Amino acid sequence: MNPFLKIWRSLAVVVAAVVIVGSLVGIVATWWLHNALTNATLQAFTIVDSAVGVVDIGARRVNELVQVGRNEVQQVEATIVAVGDNITENRPVLTGLSNRLSERVAPTVEQVRTTVAPLVAAVRSVRALVDFVNTMPFIRETPPGFEQLENALNLLDEAIADVRQVNDTVRTTVTSTADRMTNESVNTLTGLTGRIDSRLSEAQAAVEGVRAELQALQQRLATSRARLLLAYNLIAVGLTLALIWLIYSQVVVIRYQRQNSGKKESESSGGVTLPPQPEPPAAETP
Repeated sequence: MNPFLKIWRSLAVVVAAVVIVGSLVGIVATWWLHNALTNATLQAFTIVDSAVGVVDIGARRVNELVQVGRNEVQQVEATIVAVGDNITENRPVLTGLSNRLSERVAPTVEQVRTTVAPLVAAVRSVRALVDFVNTMPFIRETPPGFEQLENALNLLDEAIADVRQVNDTVRTTVTSTADRMTNESVNTLTGLTGRIDSRLSEAQAAVEGVRAELQALQQRLATSRARLLLAYNLIAVGLTLALIWLIYSQVVVIRYQRQNSGKKESESSGGVTLPPQPEPPAAETP
């Protein structure tokens, strides 16, 4: 057998064996990377869902508090209009109204602001997470804005100041010697209460707008997550099948080289064997 051909066959077998081992390692690495990417993707999207859940809970709480606050403000306004013409007889009512403003209306508006403030931080967290998710392939989402919530905080600060002004005016009226409120005073107070109600409503609308935006984002991300996980699965399965085919082809190469090597060795060592010749007959003796 040609020694160079023998070396070539041995080298082909070695290369095929290396390719087989590398392919097996590639299959293991493919599924390890698949699992790592899947877990990272699920964790990122889960954190986004949790942050959106925090905003949703806060928004529901804001709705409840705003509704309570608006009801209180509207009742205060109605009371001011009703008792303004006769302060002398209605001083106890005005005193109760002042207590209501300080004990119920003001704390409710402040609680609304306290509830809205953490939502700004939550939306900022969602923005950061969306920026991270956008680093993944096939995902390009616009981060939600938080300017509406910051505007809502400003509105609530103004509403708190208006509540204090209404309360101060009512207290001054209680301690005054006047018999009735002037039309200008009533208009000022009802204007303030109307402004408080309007600002509470605008703050509520801002929170609801951000909530709706985040819920729409959550739905889009859920679709993107499913599409991304499907891509991971298809890529992993495709690579695995390609590597399995490569392993099979190298097994075929090894078998082919071994079979041909065995045939060549048998032919070179055995040669052609002639059948035995019969011995010539012995000569007869006369």
